[in-house]
Formats: sequence, structure tokens, C-alpha cells
Amino acid sequence: MPFPLQRTRAVVVLTLAVGLLCLPVGCETLHPERPAEPVARSADPAPPPAPVIPTLPGKYATRRGCCVFYHDFEFSPDDPLLAEPENLPDQVYSELRLPPGNAVVQVFLFDTQARYERYMFDERFGRYKNQPARRAYFFAEPRIGGGEELKIYTWMGDHLRTDLRHELTHALLNGVLKHVPLWLDEGLAGYFELPPANDGVNPQHLDTLRRGPLLPDLARLEKFDQVKQMEKPEYREAWAWVHFMLRSDPAMRKVLLDHLQALRVNPNPGPLLPKLREATSNPDRALADHLAGIEYPQSRSQPK
Repeated sequence: MPFPLQRTRAVVVLTLAVGLLCLPVGCETLHPERPAEPVARSADPAPPPAPVIPTLPGKYATRRGCCVFYHDFEFSPDDPLLAEPENLPDQVYSELRLPPGNAVVQVFLFDTQARYERYMFDERFGRYKNQPARRAYFFAEPRIGGGEELKIYTWMGDHLRTDLRHELTHALLNGVLKHVPLWLDEGLAGYFELPPANDGVNPQHLDTLRRGPLLPDLARLEKFDQVKQMEKPEYREAWAWVHFMLRSDPAMRKVLLDHLQALRVNPNPGPLLPKLREATSNPDRALADHLAGIEYPQSRSQPK
């Protein structure tokens, strides 16, 4: 039996509606000929780049005097820095009456402070990360087969000549003495770190010591055996004792030179202070008088 026309139309509309509800939702439903846009797939994050392990400079090697400089930039042959290894040894050995050494000193010269500090003190890869941060370092490291390798690490900057003289003094002393007590090592390095025209005077140290209060304690300094024990006040005092002994009186000078001669054959000849007291009844008072009478060098060269 045929359906009435109105009922037939209702069935058709209902059928179309049901069909539309069954289609997937989205604009592509109305445009099946349009390809779907690509969807980015989720992925695991890329692994972090491998850490860059810091390396030593070494593109170039330049020999001057007792030093071989390793560096990654070109040096002018006339650079004043290169004169230090040729001139400083004669100054040190002559002043201290020591025989010349023949050891070769390796100087690793980094082009930037950041690269130097990363190689030396980086918490993960630093070669000397357990040492306190310093602008330059000298190390005497055991060599395979015996002996030691003398190495200086530093970086380019306004401080470089002063620091090179300081660290090279350590190397020169280490090359001819059985042992150098820490305070004496730093005191002598402070004495020689400025040009010969300064006559061993470090104006920066002298200014600070004269402002006082001056509380010298050589017995305390002689007990130090770790670099971290030496801070600015200790460096100043060590320099002051060395300058006092080398420049105040022949008797004081003899005490220091005899002590250095003893260190050539005996790594532990005993403390220096008792010998100093044999030469002067009150070393502390004599030191204060000496510092008060020092004349500043005309150049007023300052360590940087």
C-alpha cells in the first residue's frame, strides 16, 4: 500500500539526517577531495649534545730561553713577553746566588680567561678543579720515567707579564732546589714578578702594609703547605719578609741565602725564623722599620 506523500518526504528527511550524523565530524567531511593536513608526530626529545671537553692550546709552539710557549694564535717575534724567559733566569740566579738550572718550562697560554678557567677549574672536566681559582699556576708534575715536567698555565691579558714572571720564578726555583717552602716560594715570586727597575719593591703590597696594622707572624707562614692557605695578606707578608732579608742588611741577606743553599741538598733544613732571630733580636720590629724606610721605585710599576 503506497505511503502518503507527506509521510514519504518525512522518511527521506529522516534518512538523510541519520546518514549525516554517521559521517565523521570536521571540515574534511564536506571536502573529501582535499587531502588532510599533516599532523606533527610526538617524538622523544633529541639527546643533548655531548659535552665539549676543554683542551690545551697547542696549534703553535714557540721556544724562548728556558720556555716553550704553546698557543693557538700567532706571536710577534718582538713581543716583550718572549724576552722574560731569556732575562729572568739570570736575574733570579744572580740575586739568590744559585747555580743556573737547565730544565725546560712548558707555558700553556690560553687566548681567553673563559677557556683557561674551563680547562683548569670546570666542575666536571677541570684538570685542577680542586685548586683555588688563580689567574696563573705553576705545577711540577711527575714525568713518566722519572723527573718532573715544569708547567705554567695562564691566559692573555694585561696581567700576563707579571704573572709569567711570578710563575716562572716558581719554576726556576723548583728546578734547582730540593724543596721550596710555600711561603718562601710565594715571597720570592712576589719579589721578582715586577721588572728589575723596581728593585724587588711591590708598591701595591707596600701601600697596604704601611696602612697597617702590621702583625707579622713568620712562624705561622712557615707552617703552611697548601696553596689555599695563602690569601692576599699572606702573599703580602711573604713578600715583605723576602724584601727585608734581601734588601735591609747584609746579615739578613746571609740568613736567606744560606737557607736557600741548604735547600739545594736538604728538602727540610728546618724553619728559617730561629736563624733570623740569631741575626736580629726582634725580627718583627726590624721588618716594620725596613718597610717604613723603603723608597718607591720611580717607575711605580704595579702588579696587574
